[in-house]
Amino acid sequence: MNKKQNVSSDVGQSRRTFIRTAAGAAAAVSATNIFKTPVYGQQQAPSTGRTIGANDRIGVGYIGVGGQGTAHLKHQKDHAKENNIAQLAVCDVWQKRLNAARDFIGVTESDTYSDHRKLLERKDIDAVVIATVDDWHAQITLDALAAGKHVYCEKPMTRYLGEAFEVYDAVKKSGKTYVVGSQGAMDPKYHKAAEWIKAGKIGPIVWGQGSYCRNNPKNSEWTYPIDPDLKEDNVDWNRWLGRAPRIKFNPEHYFSWHKYYAYNSGIIGNLLPHRFNQLILATGNPEFPRRVCATGTRKVSLDREITDTTHMLVEFPSGLTLVIAGSTVNEQGLPDMIRGRKATIYFSSSQNKVELKPERIFADEMDPEEFTSPLPTDSVPRLEKNWFDCIRSGQTPVPNVELAIRAQTALCLAEMSERMSLTLLFDEKTRQVKTGDGKTIPPLSYDSIVPPAA
Repeated sequence: MNKKQNVSSDVGQSRRTFIRTAAGAAAAVSATNIFKTPVYGQQQAPSTGRTIGANDRIGVGYIGVGGQGTAHLKHQKDHAKENNIAQLAVCDVWQKRLNAARDFIGVTESDTYSDHRKLLERKDIDAVVIATVDDWHAQITLDALAAGKHVYCEKPMTRYLGEAFEVYDAVKKSGKTYVVGSQGAMDPKYHKAAEWIKAGKIGPIVWGQGSYCRNNPKNSEWTYPIDPDLKEDNVDWNRWLGRAPRIKFNPEHYFSWHKYYAYNSGIIGNLLPHRFNQLILATGNPEFPRRVCATGTRKVSLDREITDTTHMLVEFPSGLTLVIAGSTVNEQGLPDMIRGRKATIYFSSSQNKVELKPERIFADEMDPEEFTSPLPTDSVPRLEKNWFDCIRSGQTPVPNVELAIRAQTALCLAEMSERMSLTLLFDEKTRQVKTGDGKTIPPLSYDSIVPPAA
């Protein structure tokens, strides 16, 4: 189990493209087939997996058992009886985490894996929880769907936009229950807002805002201590890298991977989904973005590649524009709200409470409204239960693939805009990304190298 595996055949190392300017990028890709790569191959269809009855126990495997993965282990162990699940297997590239997860849920050595594909071969596993580094989300999701498994994947949906559409197409083809780990989407306040908006109570939606801001006391967000137990001979380093650039064993990258673009998009992918996903859900009709512009700065926390302050502006076909801000060096954010022609909706940040307040000129025509629920906010167990219930019923989960792909498209375009200094337009029918003057831009991918911001 400790022996490192050569995964060069899994991830490959293609020629890397240097993106210099929008014009150069436009010339590097065909405008007709950006997202048309087959997921399974022309002759391969996804496995159907086991048909699960209303009273059947669901066998669950866990891929990635670091901090977030361990949290899922604990939540699902606490609620295993009410959800009628069996925790059957764990997978991780580091032996220490693998051993700890094995002991925690009480499985045997034969139920532990360093290669997720081996875990997916098991017929008694019906569903998997994916909580790996972001650049593995897509491949493991695709492999799990092909093996006939239901999928709970931590946010963000994927690292890059092209693979997000591969996952979307695969989910639709497989018919399996897929959720992205955006637990706030289960909060009743967002669904009440959607009810008000769909009923026309605030009139045409105009613009909204939200933020996820915090201030790290050591001015080094996502810098985690290095565990001295991590050694080159007890972690499968090549497998952990996945499709990221090949580098030598580096514990700093392993524990503090959030700080590097090779593995994630920083604030955009790790913080902003907690606001953006919920706000588009609250509209009652989540849309693909029409136009996205984002800025990011790194002037305070210099020990990283990612920005420490980010602002994103997303325009939708309906006319709604969302302003989303994120920071790790100042915790004063924007109150979450959605503005309409007739009224504005205000979301509480600490409880399941939402208020509808008429605009002054419409105050005589309509009354203010308020909704409060005793349920806690951002409940991961509530989202997990929704996933398990939908696996059995065949119903659509709340943070489903339709919400996930729309949010991920905007977030990926925001990263491109921020890092390439571009305003970008998206066509949901062709899945093409263009600049305002009509040039087609290839979405960022594992082959892209973007010059650092000046």
